[in-house]
Amino acid sequence: MAETIVDAGILAHVLDLLAALLKKAKTDGERTKIAAITPELISFLERSDDMFLLLNGTTCLKTFIHLAHKQILELVPSDRIVALCKRLLQPACNEQAAVCLGNLVI
Repeated sequence: MAETIVDAGILAHVLDLLAALLKKAKTDGERTKIAAITPELISFLERSDDMFLLLNGTTCLKTFIHLAHKQILELVPSDRIVALCKRLLQPACNEQAAVCLGNLVI
């Protein structure tokens, strides 16, 4: 079982806020600044078993990839994102965590 990383309730709201900020970003520079947290986001998702963090995190990651894929590919290798998706699909992972995974994969 993974350790508790942070208060998942607060982090879920932070992720929602970051996704909203990214949606409002008008320039590549703004997108780059916001997308810079992607490696940490993936790190949290790789280590967490908290269902709500995984749900909000995959939703946020989907938004990040949709809106800032160029910037993210400079920060994170695509195989790390694929490995995260595989982890969320494993039987040992909470099945509710994969609810938003379909949109991320698409």
